[in-house]
Amino acid sequence: MLSDIWVYKKTSRIMLALLLAAVVMLATQNWQLGLLLFIVVAGCVVYIKRCDYYQEKRLLRYLDDLSAGVSAGTVYAVKNLPVGIAMMDEKKELVWANNVFRGWIGKDAQEGVRFQNLVTGQKISKIWGKTGWFDCHAGGTFFRVFHKFIDVDIGGGTQSPFMVFYFMDRTDVEVAVRECTEARPVFGIIRIDNVSEVTSDMTDMEKSALLSDVTEKVLSYFSSRDGFIKQYSTTDFVTCVSQKALTELMESNFDILDQVRAIHTVNRIPVTLSIGVVQSEDSFAKQFEEAQVSLDLALGRGGDQAIVRIGKDVKAFGGKLPTAVSSTRVRVRVVAQALKEIIDGADTVLIMGHAHEDFDALGAAVGVSHLARASHKETHIVLSKERDTCKKMVEAIEKSGQAEGLLVDEGEAKGLITDKTVVVIVDTHIPELVAAPEVLRKAKKKVVIDHHRRASTMISAPLLTYMEPSASSASELVSELVQYYGGDEEMNELEASCLYAGIVVDTKNFAVQTSVRTFDAASFLRRCGADTKLVHRLFEEDISSIRTKAEILADMKLVDGTIAIASCPEHVEESQILAGQVADYLVTIKEIRASFLFYYTEKGLCLSARSDGSINVQVVMEALGGGGHLTVAGAQLGKEGNREEAEKTIIAEVRKQIKEEKE
Repeated sequence: MLSDIWVYKKTSRIMLALLLAAVVMLATQNWQLGLLLFIVVAGCVVYIKRCDYYQEKRLLRYLDDLSAGVSAGTVYAVKNLPVGIAMMDEKKELVWANNVFRGWIGKDAQEGVRFQNLVTGQKISKIWGKTGWFDCHAGGTFFRVFHKFIDVDIGGGTQSPFMVFYFMDRTDVEVAVRECTEARPVFGIIRIDNVSEVTSDMTDMEKSALLSDVTEKVLSYFSSRDGFIKQYSTTDFVTCVSQKALTELMESNFDILDQVRAIHTVNRIPVTLSIGVVQSEDSFAKQFEEAQVSLDLALGRGGDQAIVRIGKDVKAFGGKLPTAVSSTRVRVRVVAQALKEIIDGADTVLIMGHAHEDFDALGAAVGVSHLARASHKETHIVLSKERDTCKKMVEAIEKSGQAEGLLVDEGEAKGLITDKTVVVIVDTHIPELVAAPEVLRKAKKKVVIDHHRRASTMISAPLLTYMEPSASSASELVSELVQYYGGDEEMNELEASCLYAGIVVDTKNFAVQTSVRTFDAASFLRRCGADTKLVHRLFEEDISSIRTKAEILADMKLVDGTIAIASCPEHVEESQILAGQVADYLVTIKEIRASFLFYYTEKGLCLSARSDGSINVQVVMEALGGGGHLTVAGAQLGKEGNREEAEKTIIAEVRKQIKEEKE
């Protein structure tokens, strides 16, 4: 525009010069006409100049008004745009904010306030000096915030840094996303897991009435949560609920388990459910498969509980009752015959328990070695390096002379593995806990025999899995298998004694976790020549261990009058045995419902937990990465384990169970 004005000025000067030239030429011919024309031209020039002056004055006034309007509009826009703007100085304090930001945040948005106090969801110190964006909550609103770092020169070479934040309200988007997420379908499979035991002595009418009550309770429970549920067999249901409904179910700890358990039965055996649920973004077909895996995990842990798989996270709810014991031996016979076929096809049988073997793990391994011997197969028991817990049994085996070459270490076992070698794992099903991890990795044929409730991780692709959480011990399971295995080899005194010792140690001298089948197994072992005197010698204590126990008890801490927490001194031999024995003793004391003993091994901090049955210590230990039974469990916290944090977790989990019990 200015260039156009300059061209106009230049053209007018040229025209004026031409007119003056014409006046001069006319004056040379006729001075009178020249003078007259000069007067006329001069008048026109004055008039034009006057008009230009007023025009320029109006133009300048217009530009001034326009500039003022633009400045006012800019200031108004910055202050009132639907975008919150705030500035923070190097002290992380608010120095300026527009009206929109102040309206969103409220009275707290004052100069000098700590910026971190205004927003939640982002640590401001981590983004200082950077440009980018983040999501946060402030003043009850969800924002997406873009931030930019600015260095301002305030003179003298001094820089005053600032951070500018642009807040965009995304509450509507966040609400829509949350609603869509909450509406996503979640699949679950429900099973009445003890129908045969509950209805064994009922008439058809009583059985029909009971199943009708349970079915009505389950259908109405899930239907009331706007869920789809379909019964596809007498004992099985499939359901689909929203993620919001699943959250409500978890908050209520799947109280449908308690509601069904409270249904009155003629024989007073409570009805229990097992529920498997999966929350994922996979296809519906894949989700249904994963739900079945969750149900299998719930059943493997003894039933009467719900397992929810959210990605890789596994959450367990329920499991308050001891696992029901099946009175039938059909499964034992089937498993024994399947195991015989597997061993008959092997060239070598390697057996191992968990690391830090106890009497149950080693006793069960000795029992399985008898099965391999009955099939005339070469067999070896692979021991871990940490043998302090089973040292007395190892010595008894070596001194007997009946099992020469039976015990080997991991290095020897690796050299014996071929494609036909069968590796039998007893008293554990978690790959990280086995006595010889390298042997497990090299083995192509694996068998798992365990009495613990199933954990979230398990040995992959075993040829045979025999897990009975209702059994007192792995030695009890193996003792039953021996009776149905067949073969012409009689169990010798040493083998029977080792199995008997395994049952004794896990039942605390037949005081806990026992059933009719436990005593049947013990009777069978006594008939096979189990030496109770030998077993008694295995459990003998010396005076130093008694003094150590006294020291542990003296430093014991009692929480809420029901939770006993103690620690075994470091560098004490057989610390695992001592911790277990003290933990067992503590739950026999009046009013103590659960005991937790810390001890130290080569692997770092470990934990032994016991309960009188009213607290599920398996759930408590799972919170620390361990596992076990309702009344007996443990965990390995490692060399980086923090005892104080572990204690806080233990107390919180136990209090949670006690609170649920009262509700």
